[in-house]
Amino acid sequence: MESQLPGNRLTYRPEIDGLRALAVVSVILYHAGTLVPGGYVGVDIFFVISGYLIASIVIRGKEWDTFRLTEFWERRLRRLFPAWLAMIVVTTGPALFLLIPEHLKEYGESILSQPAITANFHFWERSGYFEPESGWQPLLHTWSLAVEEQFYLFFPLILPPLLSRGRRLAIVVTALFGMASFALCLYTTGREPEFAFYLLPTRIWELNFGVLLALAPGLAARFGPKMRELLGSAGLLLIGAALVFFGPDTPFPGSAALLPCLGTALVILANTQGLTRTGRWLAAPPFVAIGRISYPLYLWHWPCLALLTYACIDDAPLWAVCLMVTLSFLLAWLTYQWIEKPVRDRRFLATPKSLILAAGAGVVAVVAVGLLFSRSGGLPGRFPELGRFGIDEILRPKVATIEQWEQKGGPPRLGDLTATGPGILVWGDSHALSLTRLFDELGKTHRVKVTVAAMAGVAPVVGAYPAGRGADELVHAPKVIELVRTERFRDVILVAKWPMYLTGRSGGELDRILRDVEERSDEPAEAIKVFLRHFPATLETLRSLGCRVTVMEAVPQQPHRVPEALARIAIRGETSDALAWSAGIHRERDRPENEVVAQGTAVTGAGLLDPLPLLTNDAGVVPMIREGKALYLDRDHLSPYGSMLLAPLFEELFRAAGAGE
Repeated sequence: MESQLPGNRLTYRPEIDGLRALAVVSVILYHAGTLVPGGYVGVDIFFVISGYLIASIVIRGKEWDTFRLTEFWERRLRRLFPAWLAMIVVTTGPALFLLIPEHLKEYGESILSQPAITANFHFWERSGYFEPESGWQPLLHTWSLAVEEQFYLFFPLILPPLLSRGRRLAIVVTALFGMASFALCLYTTGREPEFAFYLLPTRIWELNFGVLLALAPGLAARFGPKMRELLGSAGLLLIGAALVFFGPDTPFPGSAALLPCLGTALVILANTQGLTRTGRWLAAPPFVAIGRISYPLYLWHWPCLALLTYACIDDAPLWAVCLMVTLSFLLAWLTYQWIEKPVRDRRFLATPKSLILAAGAGVVAVVAVGLLFSRSGGLPGRFPELGRFGIDEILRPKVATIEQWEQKGGPPRLGDLTATGPGILVWGDSHALSLTRLFDELGKTHRVKVTVAAMAGVAPVVGAYPAGRGADELVHAPKVIELVRTERFRDVILVAKWPMYLTGRSGGELDRILRDVEERSDEPAEAIKVFLRHFPATLETLRSLGCRVTVMEAVPQQPHRVPEALARIAIRGETSDALAWSAGIHRERDRPENEVVAQGTAVTGAGLLDPLPLLTNDAGVVPMIREGKALYLDRDHLSPYGSMLLAPLFEELFRAAGAGE
């Protein structure tokens, strides 16, 4: 990621530092607010730059017969490790003070992924629907560093042998790898978006944009000055279009990532033979100054903003956000001047041996801290007050989802496993999973076997699928219908986070709104049409198989994630009701989606249950705690304790099922 290293003899290009500045400032503005809705593409700009510079270093070293793999990796270590270690050490202090035990445990696990260069795998694996929301995690941004570092590991092993056989072969192989990666990226963005976002195989094509530029240095000479001016301006316009017109709901990376990547490549290409107007603008001293500290600035900005948001729970005030951004710049400058440059220029840790010993000691210390946090459960003794809320250890259901039935030997069974009657089927998404304790207890009390058919993030509707997951999800609902046909359940209960599938309102999750083979629009109005086209038909299918069908409206969503909110209550002595909403607010907020669910249910004669009254206290508020216990796991998934408050909703249904009525 650096443009001039001792011995590599690369010509310094100030406009590339300007591109770095554009990239890092875009990312910061995106994370700090909504000023740059597509600011996350700054990472893609970095990928292209890294591919270009690293390939240029390898190619120049190969041409001059000065390339040594160990020296290359040593320079990478000098460039990246010291600033990274400083960020980890400093971030751990406020994390230890602020994070509740469950989150400090997660933080410890994310620390452990850092030395192994697997942070992208760590966050990919934890991007599942039932995992904690990732926005609070201080090391989330290191996923992109892991992608680049993985590239640094294998790329210098592949390129030199290819160059030995001719540059043309190197270009062909790089292009083929890039096309395969891009094809995989297109395929997975709609089907496995987390895979596409976090992992190197779907990102290597972006790095290869830069590699191809480095492999074809004479390409720029084919264009005259006017054409290079046009290419530079076009590249900057493409980047600007991505920054302005992309947003959190843009399927990404996919084909959308072409804009910032192609734009960056065009800017680099246009300025290879000399600076264009675009290049001179990017080479302006303020941009170059920011570009030089872009790596530590990227390292520092996210922990500062993430921990601020965590501490505030609500949106942080503008003055606090500005303060954290300013602090990020200050820390970045200090890190660059006093840590990164001295180590990189060999004024400190001058020999490879001293560098390796220092890095080894740093890794041991980091691993020790990560193990302490993760193995201790997040040091729960720091906040003894949380024990009274019942969230010192957040429980999650451990039952198999629909896609795991085959490997787990069938759907999970709860309640009275010795019961001989047809039993009850609970079908839904993660909201159904969060009620497993309730259904298990009711089943045991009334001697009813309960079968759970649940798939996080997938609505219990035949013929419809979440927009962000692709039509592959259509296979799950037919499995459930076949299970009903085989086992002849007497009752089926449908539980889901309905607003998410209808409007995406409950968190802006437009990738979850419903589609079908006829309607592929991302508009909520079309999702409602899809729901009303398939949901009544699903209920009728169940009824035709002899089932009594009951639908539960969505659980009211809290305005804050409950664990963090209760941590603030414990630490600051605030009251939980001050952070909660009244039942009236919930009723009005959920009315549009509840009316759609009621409309889809009424035409079939299925039962409809409303959980809101049972979750409302005497003051007319939907509280976060009751009798000293947390009711929610996050914003909308009930805790095991909270789920038991809904027992009266299902008591008669289970009694009748147990009595064979």
